[in-house]
Amino acid sequence: MKGLLLIGIFMFCPVSILWGQDRIQQYAGTAMPYPIVKDSFVFFQDSMVPFYVNHLGRHGARFPTSGKALNRVKEILELARRENRLTSGGVTLLSTIQNLSDTFDGQWGKLSVVGEEEQRGIARRMIERYPQLFSDSVKVQAIATYVPRCIHSMDAFLACMVEFNSSLHIQRNEGKQYNDILRFFDLNQSYVDYKENGDWRPIYETFVRRKISPASVMENFFLESGQETDKEAEEFVMALFSIAAILPDTGTPINLDGLFTIGEWDNYWQTQNLRQYMSKSSSPVGRMLPVAIAWPLLSEFIHSADEVIKGKSDTRANFRFAHAETVIPFVALMGIEGTDVKVVVPDSVSKYWKDYEIAPMAANVQWIFYHDKAREIWVKFLLNEKEMTLPVSTSRFPYYRWETVCMYLKKRVEMAKKVLESFSDNCK
Repeated sequence: MKGLLLIGIFMFCPVSILWGQDRIQQYAGTAMPYPIVKDSFVFFQDSMVPFYVNHLGRHGARFPTSGKALNRVKEILELARRENRLTSGGVTLLSTIQNLSDTFDGQWGKLSVVGEEEQRGIARRMIERYPQLFSDSVKVQAIATYVPRCIHSMDAFLACMVEFNSSLHIQRNEGKQYNDILRFFDLNQSYVDYKENGDWRPIYETFVRRKISPASVMENFFLESGQETDKEAEEFVMALFSIAAILPDTGTPINLDGLFTIGEWDNYWQTQNLRQYMSKSSSPVGRMLPVAIAWPLLSEFIHSADEVIKGKSDTRANFRFAHAETVIPFVALMGIEGTDVKVVVPDSVSKYWKDYEIAPMAANVQWIFYHDKAREIWVKFLLNEKEMTLPVSTSRFPYYRWETVCMYLKKRVEMAKKVLESFSDNCK
């Protein structure tokens, strides 16, 4: 009965007091709220002068995209209640799930107040670090996918910038016209087929069965074990995990973290981390297909930077707001520090590739361009506001000579096109 004594405490006591914020929140994986960033500081040195920012951001923290998980948990609990098979903890959980369903009704998938603050924080720190980029009436461009939480994220981000400088000349837009660069994961049929029925799925399902033991969780809520089928028990526990994982994003004072031990949380996270890795990144089983589809966005990043460098554009910053499915393959295609690692053994994935380090809520990639005293162009790469390496030599890390990086990134684009051609040929 490990969860019963603690459930009341965990519903009202901040997680940070009990287990430590970072330790528990990381188990939410891509549902993890954006990590706390220390106070800003001036981000240029050695006479480097920033002149342009190229940015990709994931939408901020949100409500669950649907009531599917809540409904599945509620169905099984209600059936057990009618059969008088619920423990006191089960009765409490059913009431909590119903409360959450009522609270979230009409909010499915929307950006939360937590998400708004995440975007405002990222914008504020960018302004603090590069104030000369956002002075006077300079031009800033921003686009978002047609999904409301992305549009709302963009507007929260830009609103913070306007508060700093109301004279900014902002061009913003959103819509399906940006699907080719921001929602490429919907457009490639080979990838859509792979995501839905690819060779990764049986590997993932086997891994879930090994990592998730429903019995230890089920006994906290049901008086008689074994009444639910193995499939129902697995669905119940996985749905309950997913609900608990998303709650910190919603701003609700309720949390369900205490329903699971640290070991159970870790096992759940490993299953979701493996799913993200195999379906969206560089897992060998995908043969780089999930990564290659990001080439239009990488090509657009290169082009927009070149336009500024060559004096064809006076834009100071390009902002794009999209999804985890955009960020994860994009950074892997870039080859950012460990994001494109290839791991064959499922149990080893969590050692080398961590989804919460790549794509938490409000994840972002920033290319910051500088020129030195000799007017040479340099670029620095940030993932979630942390300086990152690329597999390109440099004598001035964290700065890379743009000419060298540009050649490398264009080769990555060509590699991606060849990967997609190979899948297209196989379909003929």
